[in-house]
Amino acid sequence: MTWEHLHLVSHSFPIVLTASGAMVGLYGWVRDREPLEFWGLVALVIAGAFVAPAYLTGLAAADVVTERTFVSPGIVQTHRFWATWAAVPAFTAGALAAFALHERDDRRLRHFVLLVGVFATLMIGVAAWQGSKIVHGPDDTGPTAAAGPADPTSNTGARQ
Repeated sequence: MTWEHLHLVSHSFPIVLTASGAMVGLYGWVRDREPLEFWGLVALVIAGAFVAPAYLTGLAAADVVTERTFVSPGIVQTHRFWATWAAVPAFTAGALAAFALHERDDRRLRHFVLLVGVFATLMIGVAAWQGSKIVHGPDDTGPTAAAGPADPTSNTGARQ
């Protein structure tokens, strides 16, 4: 398994858990349901734990991806920049959420952590949007590959 594949697998956990934890926690805050707030905090802790593997595999994958001829190095560097600025609040939200779970009676701390989680979600969204611009290779499984070559004079493609 390559660094690129490891990053593609591991980066989903902090993205989904940060967003869902922050949103469910905020819903619990608005509806005054502490179990939902706690669920949001637990999700932020788990997301914070997955930030390091996602970030480190992304750094290793960036070196491999920038060597390809069909990937612009500027796109990878922009994604790396925003991923760094997304990893900091996501990890911070996870660490603060662990502390907030320890201090269960401090509602203001829980609410602050959930707001940090929302900020982390926004930063992760920007980093993910920049990362979506990275091309991972030619797509040989798409509909054009099944139809055969684009040259109408070729007999090796689709039926004519």
